[in-house]
Amino acid sequence: MRGQKESCGKRCYGVYCRQHNYQLKKGMKKPEPCRGCGVGLLCDYRLCKPCGGNALKRLIRKREKAKKFFEHVRLELKETHQLKK
Repeated sequence: MRGQKESCGKRCYGVYCRQHNYQLKKGMKKPEPCRGCGVGLLCDYRLCKPCGGNALKRLIRKREKAKKFFEHVRLELKETHQLKK
């Protein structure tokens, strides 16, 4: 289960219980283990909060914000350059 190392405690068919099989069939992502401690997570970077996931999440957001800002500056420079011609 997400956030735990133990199973969910429900009767399972195959690998997952009935509820989790239904959720996976409807498009829920499979929980992946944390790279540090093995806790189940649904995030792409696979680090829980105690293992440094918050810091990585902040860095990812800052990088995305910088990309958007860079694109705006690039477009503005391109427009000003065209106006001078």
